[in-house]
Amino acid sequence: MKNYIRFYFAEKRIIAAFCFLIFLGSVSAQNTDELNYVDAHALHLIGQGFDNPQVDFGRLPAGFEFRQALTYLGTNSSGLALRFSTNSRKIAIKWTVRNNAYLDRTPMTGLRGLDLYALDKNDQWVYTGTTRMFGDGPSYVSIVAENLVDSMTDFIAYLPLWDGIVSLEIGIEKDAVIGKPEKESLTKSKDVKPIVFYGTSITQGGCASRPGMVYPAILGRMLNRETINLGFSGNGRLDFSIAEAITLIDAEALVIDCLWNCTPKMVTDSAYHFISHIAKAKPQMKIFMCETRKYVEWEMVYKQLVTDGYHNIIYVKSADFIGTDGEATVDGCHYTDLGFYRFANALYPFLKNLPMLKGKYKPTDESLKQYKYPEWFRDAKIGIWAHWSPQAVPRHGSDWYGRFMYQGI
Repeated sequence: MKNYIRFYFAEKRIIAAFCFLIFLGSVSAQNTDELNYVDAHALHLIGQGFDNPQVDFGRLPAGFEFRQALTYLGTNSSGLALRFSTNSRKIAIKWTVRNNAYLDRTPMTGLRGLDLYALDKNDQWVYTGTTRMFGDGPSYVSIVAENLVDSMTDFIAYLPLWDGIVSLEIGIEKDAVIGKPEKESLTKSKDVKPIVFYGTSITQGGCASRPGMVYPAILGRMLNRETINLGFSGNGRLDFSIAEAITLIDAEALVIDCLWNCTPKMVTDSAYHFISHIAKAKPQMKIFMCETRKYVEWEMVYKQLVTDGYHNIIYVKSADFIGTDGEATVDGCHYTDLGFYRFANALYPFLKNLPMLKGKYKPTDESLKQYKYPEWFRDAKIGIWAHWSPQAVPRHGSDWYGRFMYQGI
């Protein structure tokens, strides 16, 4: 009898918990229905390296003959992100995925979900929330952030890692506004070129808990620069068609992290042809060869490239990228969030000094002499000249430069 009573009450608690979850789901749906939705195409998409993708929100260009596996993986939206600005105190996302993908070692929030970051007053990206998925899909709607400030704030929403996007909308409160980023540096600019990452399932996002935790995304936030993710699960095999596609991207740098998908023979047969094609087509682009596995053949290719005059290539030697405590992977290969964070920090010193601006003037006397002072500046008559301790002057032969600046004007 006592066992029956225990079972009875346990069953009641299970039913009550189940009903409560249904209630939460219904409340969430009701809350999302109260919002206005804006199509993603009206906002600012980044991470897409080509103007003519094979599919909407895809990663590879049309007009190329890629292997079937690459074509399929190119429909995944890994690395794509949506930047926008809004004053809504609540943000929801409504989206439909292409394949309803499933992987045994990656959470659904990474596979099909999106996550959101906000730019704070110190220009730092702060994690805000992750979408939740109720039902079997392929269409979802989820509140991703609530109780936000009601002033215009810039956001970035990272798209799913292992699935494609058919449709995407951002939901805001009815009295709020939404548009492209307010901060000028968050929109595409020819002055700040992106970084391309080519590699394997690790580069694509295996096995991050959510899209914003993949190392190209982390580095994008650290560097305040657009990143393009060309990671292809099981297929980072130095396909020449990918090299040809990469040459179409006006990028500042290329990071190659493909050795987990390559045998030594693949490296010997394909690496030189792959890298030299890009280096020749893009002599100003820095190319980083990551030694994520100890292949003598990989280093030999690098040395041959340098010998042959390709001086825009940098070899990133293995230096314990992700630590040795065993906490950085889920299976000895694919990274946990901690592994992605550590790898991003290992690459950061190599990427932090990449040029941000391609302006009219260079840091040389000849270039600066071409500068013309504006008339309003030359007409200025009021100023303050003060200094303490040694000073730097523009080689005028005297530290009275400030006094004589406008003499004769």
